Amino acid sequence: METIRIYHSTWRMLLLALASLAFAVAGFFMAIHSTKGFHIVVGWIGVVFFGLGGLNMLFVMLKERLTGKPFLTITDETIIKEWTKQTVIRFADVKSFNVVKVGRQRFITVHYKPGVERQKLDEANALDRSIRKLNRRLVDAQETISTTGIGMKAQELCNLLNERLGRR
Repeated sequence: METIRIYHSTWRMLLLALASLAFAVAGFFMAIHSTKGFHIVVGWIGVVFFGLGGLNMLFVMLKERLTGKPFLTITDETIIKEWTKQTVIRFADVKSFNVVKVGRQRFITVHYKPGVERQKLDEANALDRSIRKLNRRLVDAQETISTTGIGMKAQELCNLLNERLGRR
């Protein structure tokens, strides 16, 4: 079968980054023009949260375009996810994929086979272990694939992944 490469949409990522940076600027003005301590703290939290989020989106988009590495590479055997770090998901380790909606965002949940799920948790560092446990509580799966800003609908991607999984 062919290798499928999925990139983030440049326009969607730019719009998300600009929206995040606009919220960061609004938080900055809120912080410097307020006399109430609560508003100052909320403003600076907004600057940090939305500023870092917007910069991260720009970084990811530029990294994809400059290096030519897509966000997702789907082969017959694996899914390679490039985000802040590279994650390899082997189809042989997966039981199923599902779409879940959290707020306005859709994610693909990766449900590992029982033995693999325990192994993934044991091999993770402290931060990754915390994220996996949080994911388990929020979406009932250790691993997720964000579909925000990619050029394919969440359900289409989920169907494609389950089709590849079924061919194993």
